[in-house]
Amino acid sequence: MNKLQQRIKSLLNEYRAQQSNRYWYVATITFSTETFYRRVNSISELYARLSNSKTSLPGNPTNREWWQKLDPNGFYDFTPNKETIVLSFVMETKSKLNENEFKARVKKIVPYLDIVIKTKEQEEYDFELAFEREFYYKYEPKIELFGDIKRTKNLIDII
Repeated sequence: MNKLQQRIKSLLNEYRAQQSNRYWYVATITFSTETFYRRVNSISELYARLSNSKTSLPGNPTNREWWQKLDPNGFYDFTPNKETIVLSFVMETKSKLNENEFKARVKKIVPYLDIVIKTKEQEEYDFELAFEREFYYKYEPKIELFGDIKRTKNLIDII
């Protein structure tokens, strides 16, 4: 691990230690490329509709209200190819994520082929591997930060 990676890991560990009662998730969503681009124009549009739109599930709050209640921090990135787009979210939330509700909200925006949501409690080792794979080894401009991580100046300056 180089100095930049060590510093990032140190900052994230400090941040994580400050955040008791937070829940960590890695969500990997696979979409058909054709279906994805018929429904939305970009990954950022999908994120905007998931986190800030006025659409909702019947009998539930809007996506904007739901996202604000979760108060998530983290990042997402994607890996496109000719047949599929794989979108990965690594995030922490203030309240527990209802996996079925998350799946339904994503599916309402763009139907997916597969979705896998892992929590830190379920498989800590897998979570840490996914986090390192997504962040340390693949950091490229296509990764988008969101929540407090985006607002933390020290972390952004390092990256």
